Amino acid sequence: MPSAKARTKRETPTLSAEQVCDKIRSAILAGELRPGDKLTEQDLAEEYFVSRTPVREAIRQLEVERLVSRTRFVGVTVAQLKPSEIIELLDIREVLEGLVARRAANEIQPAQRTRLRKTFDQMAKSAKDGDVTRYLDAALAFRRILAECSRSETLIEYVMAIENRLRLMGNRTALIPGRMQAAIVEHKKLLQAIEAGDSEAAEQLNRERIQHIRADVERSFSFSIL
Repeated sequence: MPSAKARTKRETPTLSAEQVCDKIRSAILAGELRPGDKLTEQDLAEEYFVSRTPVREAIRQLEVERLVSRTRFVGVTVAQLKPSEIIELLDIREVLEGLVARRAANEIQPAQRTRLRKTFDQMAKSAKDGDVTRYLDAALAFRRILAECSRSETLIEYVMAIENRLRLMGNRTALIPGRMQAAIVEHKKLLQAIEAGDSEAAEQLNRERIQHIRADVERSFSFSIL
């Protein structure tokens, strides 16, 4: 009689390489797989009940997204951002999210405005309660809705790629003293500009928001940015 493990493996629908990639990516972004953690094809294949081929393809895609890296004699590990890389990503993010805010102020629809306001209220409550996890979830949702409002698939793709790489930092920025509270004030002003249809103010405010994050992150480093 087949073992329980064998029955489970046979009864589990086979995952595609794309689905395996989604699962590994989600685990990385959720912090279940942390920077520096080693990934092996065999372990992942056993975890997801697939052959090593879709795992290999998934890892290649995650290498392209720079969420994992391959090092000689070490193998594949979850990527670790250098301080200089974090600053560079924030510089790029500033420009992209400034454009997102400008377009959102011009393109936002009534239903999106309602979602954005509701999500901001969730952010504010979480910050007041000191709930970092809920705050980060709401802040990410706010940025995703804002990106959707830009009505540009290309811009959304670039913004989320930068977002995903910066999430390798975990909750570092939210834990900087005063950052959550300052972020609520910044997001409130940004939301008001977008609701007023003031594209120039929206772009400037969103760029300034990222500049403040960059300054706080630089101050939080205990070593120089090279």
